[in-house]
Amino acid sequence: MNAALSRLFTSHQSKAVIRKTVAFIALLFVSFFPFAQKGNADSLIQLLHKETTDTGRIRKLIDVGRLFDLNLSKSDSGLVYLQRAVDLSVQTGNTKLEVEAIFYMASSLIHAANYPQALILSLQNLKKLEVLKREKNLTFIFGKNRDLLFYQTRLLVFIYSNIGDHKKQLEYVKRMQSIYYTSIARDTGLNEYVFTIYFNLGNTYADLKMMDSSLHYRQLLYAGASKTQEPQWIALSSNTLGDYYNEHNKLDTAMMLFRKCIPAAQKVGRTDLVVSSELNIGSIFRKMNMRDSAFFYTKLAMQRLSLLNNPSNLLNAYKQLSDLYKDNRQYDSAYTYSQNFVVLKDSLQDLTKLSEAQNFVLNQTLLAQQVEQAKKEARQQANTRVKLYALAGVIVFVLLAAFLLMRNLRVKRAANILLTRQKEEIQNSLSALKDAQSQLVQSEKMASLGELTAGIAHEIQNPLNFVNNFSEVSKELLEEMKTELDNGNSEDAKEIAIDVIHNLEKINHHGKRADAIVKGMLQHSQSSSGKKEPTDINALADEYLRLAYHGLRAKDKSFNVTLKTDFDESIGNINIIPQDIGRVLLNLYNNAFYAAPLPPPEKNGINSGGILDTTYKHEPTVWIRTKRIGTPLGDGGLCISVRDNGPGIPANIIDKIFQPFFTTKPTGQGTGLGLSLAYDIVKAHGGEIKVENGENEGVVFIIELPLNKF
Repeated sequence: MNAALSRLFTSHQSKAVIRKTVAFIALLFVSFFPFAQKGNADSLIQLLHKETTDTGRIRKLIDVGRLFDLNLSKSDSGLVYLQRAVDLSVQTGNTKLEVEAIFYMASSLIHAANYPQALILSLQNLKKLEVLKREKNLTFIFGKNRDLLFYQTRLLVFIYSNIGDHKKQLEYVKRMQSIYYTSIARDTGLNEYVFTIYFNLGNTYADLKMMDSSLHYRQLLYAGASKTQEPQWIALSSNTLGDYYNEHNKLDTAMMLFRKCIPAAQKVGRTDLVVSSELNIGSIFRKMNMRDSAFFYTKLAMQRLSLLNNPSNLLNAYKQLSDLYKDNRQYDSAYTYSQNFVVLKDSLQDLTKLSEAQNFVLNQTLLAQQVEQAKKEARQQANTRVKLYALAGVIVFVLLAAFLLMRNLRVKRAANILLTRQKEEIQNSLSALKDAQSQLVQSEKMASLGELTAGIAHEIQNPLNFVNNFSEVSKELLEEMKTELDNGNSEDAKEIAIDVIHNLEKINHHGKRADAIVKGMLQHSQSSSGKKEPTDINALADEYLRLAYHGLRAKDKSFNVTLKTDFDESIGNINIIPQDIGRVLLNLYNNAFYAAPLPPPEKNGINSGGILDTTYKHEPTVWIRTKRIGTPLGDGGLCISVRDNGPGIPANIIDKIFQPFFTTKPTGQGTGLGLSLAYDIVKAHGGEIKVENGENEGVVFIIELPLNKF
């Protein structure tokens, strides 16, 4: 999270963060804007002094704090009044107003970009709300029929988005959906909840780089707002959808949406959204190289920002003006706005507060773990006492029996008891060992399936993209053919029909490709039937290679290895159990991918003379080769080799690598069963597996299989 915040305002991310901040502030105003029309701070403070009841004073304190934050942009003053509301609520035991005041404190901190402190308050308040709802069946409603648990969860979605923890962000969006469908949807038909969910899903999937899903929910929000004609949602949906099209360089559509946002935002007093749209319009004009228009809209936004306390939009304006002046070669002005950008950016970053928030979350987790550990120890102590009592009873019984039979059975009885106990212990240990072995073998198989999943997803996406693209083209061709037929152009229609037939053949081809990938996945996940079948070993080796590579790439984007293949096309099909040989190949590929990125110790930048060699650059490479060979069996055989250029295997352990549970990987990263299972599978096929090691020059694993082994 510290790394995420330190990257928060880098040049390639600052605009996205600013847009999210603007959008959230917009959503705050959408939720609470009617309140901003009730009056000014002075009149509310006068009413506060005249209020005689505790409940009334708490409510007035909350109202003044909110007004300072939302109307006057004095967040510090607002926090003072909200803290007084929290303190008075605690003193009087008014839980409802306490959790509401804390909610508005967290909102005010977010408005001021103090995300770490907002995270601490929000997590505490959410836990309190969940406990009250679960244990006392209390649901807190505020404002216009608004569920406080839902909106407190929404605050956490925004906080995690801005500190870069997008997995947590998605988790809390899903919790918002759960709250809505379990306790809100049946009681109210308000569009606000549904629109809020669409808004957050659109932003979250954008943060996760799942742009299709992001566009889907932003379009749903825009369609819903267009249907209800609610100005605040029209402004917000137009702004967020415009962001998407602006980022994807669909400038005409983006310009239309931002222009649509401005009058709707002005209608509800949404100056921040007006500013955001004007800045975006300025950026579009800059992309079109229309600098005068870009300057006009950017400076217009700057004039409005002088009346607001909106650091996020101001940061964006500084950056945009700096870039525009740089384009105009007015370097003095560009430097001035660049300096303003840097100063404001630094003021918004606070890694110390983020560390405090992390420590708070960690302490909460550790506390929960300590409570669970204490319960576990108490259960263990209770079990120990029961065992001690049972053992004491057994001891008494044994002593009594020994006393009665001591004269004639003492030696024989003791020996029989000892042998019986040892036999039972050995049998129990053997049974437990077999169970554990079966579980570990199954775990290894499931682990290989998990490693394939990301690669399968990558492979199946390509044919699906072809199917979708050719389907759309075929639809357009059929519409064109219909037009030609209506016009009596039968020859043109026939030519179009031929194109459609070709497209359908391609759709069929890629559909079969996707079907083959799915069937291969199902075969890998099923338990082996032990039945051999003719298999193209080159295709099997190539497919598992690509799936293993893309699976690792999906988990680690920085992973990169050069793949080199040499397949002997004369081999043809051989009789094997494809699922089992596939597991062997997958294990060897993953071992090679693990070793290849590690440079040999003697070539890590130091030459033989002990001097730093800056010309050396390690290029991780894995070679896969199949070859038809002669074997002592007389029928001919097949050799599969997998080689890497990693650091190699030390000579003193190379003889142990096929032993069960032996691994050179760090603790927790390997079971030590992969090569052992591979050895057993190859032996079951009547083949051999061996390793050749040029120490510090990589490793090559060689599999030899008979071609006609039935």
